[in-house]
Amino acid sequence: MSKVDLVGQFCLIQLQVLSERENRLRKEIHDCRIQREYLTHFLSEIDEEKKSNQLSLFISEIKVIDEE
Repeated sequence: MSKVDLVGQFCLIQLQVLSERENRLRKEIHDCRIQREYLTHFLSEIDEEKKSNQLSLFISEIKVIDEE
């Protein structure tokens, strides 16, 4: 096998390695996006719950004042 053939085989192997790496990185990025979406949604729900609790507390305080 000539040196040119060896270099050609090396290049093909490297292209395959790069292709596999690209696929792995795409999967990792996809996983990160899913996690980001979940965490963002979760934080939004927490914020809504806090607002709801604050509103409920405020309403309770108003009721106490009205009862006095």
